[in-house]
Amino acid sequence: MSRLKLYLFAAIGGALTGLISFAFLRALDWATHTRLAHGWLVWLLPAAGFIVAGSYHYWGGRAKGGTPMVIEQAHTFTRGVPTRMAPMIFGGAVAGHIVGASVGREGAALQMAGSVTDSAARLARLTHDQRRTLIAASLAGGWGAVFGVPITGIVFTLQVTKTHRWRALIPAVISAYTGTWVVSALGYTIGDRPRLSRAGWSFLLPFKLALVGIGVGLIARLFVALLKVTKRKVAHRLHWPPLRAAFGGAVTIALLMIVGRDYLGLSGSLYSSAIAGEHIDIWVPFLKMLFTVVALGTGFVGGEVLPLFVMGSTFGAAVAPGLNLSGPMLATAAAPAAFASGASVALTGVVLTVEQFGWRTLIPALIVGAFARIAAGRPGLYIAH
Repeated sequence: MSRLKLYLFAAIGGALTGLISFAFLRALDWATHTRLAHGWLVWLLPAAGFIVAGSYHYWGGRAKGGTPMVIEQAHTFTRGVPTRMAPMIFGGAVAGHIVGASVGREGAALQMAGSVTDSAARLARLTHDQRRTLIAASLAGGWGAVFGVPITGIVFTLQVTKTHRWRALIPAVISAYTGTWVVSALGYTIGDRPRLSRAGWSFLLPFKLALVGIGVGLIARLFVALLKVTKRKVAHRLHWPPLRAAFGGAVTIALLMIVGRDYLGLSGSLYSSAIAGEHIDIWVPFLKMLFTVVALGTGFVGGEVLPLFVMGSTFGAAVAPGLNLSGPMLATAAAPAAFASGASVALTGVVLTVEQFGWRTLIPALIVGAFARIAAGRPGLYIAH
């Protein structure tokens, strides 16, 4: 009976995650379209940062722990995931996107999933062990709902909940597919995913892919290191969190005045251009890194996955001509590898590549992902501090 209850609440959590993710995706689309239609909104970056960081500082409580805290509760349960986390990350992420902060969306999805799932479990007075398992399952639900990749979500859950991964497996499957189904049933389509042609294999191809993997891993390593250093240095210099985010907004405005607006928000156009095989300059991934480090390092809230996707895909596309390789092949292999190496979940990156772009990407994804993981070391993107 206890297992049936666990499965039931995994379905309930997945459905709640799907509902809030649908609303979140619609809100992000509205925010992005509004910003593009009204360019003056970027001048509100300091004010938006001040409000978001101020809200978290005064009312955030344990919600300030972000995605690392949710993963920590899925691994070693102590107090669960606070209910306030869902509305705060929802509002904070949308506020950041409407003014152009360079943040992603998956961090918000994982936090909302953990929050609504654990809130339901808390109301039902489930045991701490059951709540821990359901929080783990909610991670899969967040991936499934926001990215439409339920298998990736399941693998991610298994990789980050090592102590009780098999107990969480069936709830994760239920949550991931329920969240995916709810978002799809409500009519939201998760972008275009091109199916790539088979790579033309040669003797040198594995060595070239290994070089790309090393480059991607070093980018992920640099990003995580810079993010940690920025958070520490800014906090040391500016003690009041709202002032930090306002400063980050001002720095972002200065950057966009120098290099343009392509690096604001999700930078979907850069990602689309990369996987379409269009020309990308080698400095593009590093500029995206700079914008993202400034936003996340000073107090804007959101995710790191999509920015890392952009960094990885644009790096792959930029080096493709020099290696005489297909731009789309390198871009689609490098995008998930950048995230996976930064978060130390290499298998998740491979599964994500195949689930998004088809089985013909498997071998490139394996080679690029493996060498990216080696080059990245253990950067600890989701380690709680």
